[in-house]
Amino acid sequence: MKGMKRKIGWAFAIATGFLIGTFRGEIAKQRYISKVKSRCDQEQKVQQDEIILDEFELSAFHTS
Repeated sequence: MKGMKRKIGWAFAIATGFLIGTFRGEIAKQRYISKVKSRCDQEQKVQQDEIILDEFELSAFHTS
């Protein structure tokens, strides 16, 4: 589901960039696309900061 949302978001960003490029010019389009891309990269970086535990850490953490 996340992949589908991401693809729809990129499609929307590209369509919006096309409209911006048509009316305001190629430079404005490139600024918009770079802004959206940097925002997406920051969100992915936040998601990748999660710590993944291996089997030993999970068993040590969940023992009662």
